[in-house]
Amino acid sequence: MSDQSKSGGAGGDRRRVMGGLDLAAGALLLFAVWVALPLRWAPVDVVGTLLGLGFVASGALLVRGHRAAARVAKGVAGVALAVGVATVVALAFTVGSLHGLYGPVGKGGAIILFVVALLLVPYLVVFPAAQLYFLLPRRDR
Repeated sequence: MSDQSKSGGAGGDRRRVMGGLDLAAGALLLFAVWVALPLRWAPVDVVGTLLGLGFVASGALLVRGHRAAARVAKGVAGVALAVGVATVVALAFTVGSLHGLYGPVGKGGAIILFVVALLLVPYLVVFPAAQLYFLLPRRDR
């Protein structure tokens, strides 16, 4: 066996990088839910905390090179992608509703929600989709 195959080679490096990104995303999500949000709302607190802890767990497993790391990371990324798409779609419908129902007054709220949706897209849609793509075996890509 070569040294590259023992250490995991390029795939192992890619998974360690993904693990570091997962750890950062989990820490950012937990910080956002428990420090940055001014009000507590149980659905956001529970889903955000579970996603944050899931990212931290999958990141730790990926960094350590655990056998089940890819499976856990794919599961967390899939859940994050589903939550992200559902959240962005709900915000988009709300933006349209505010804008359509309340005219000029609703435009302000619609703009704020649109900006929030744009801020969520990279973290809860693009990142999990990219992670799922990069965790696929090469022959499946």
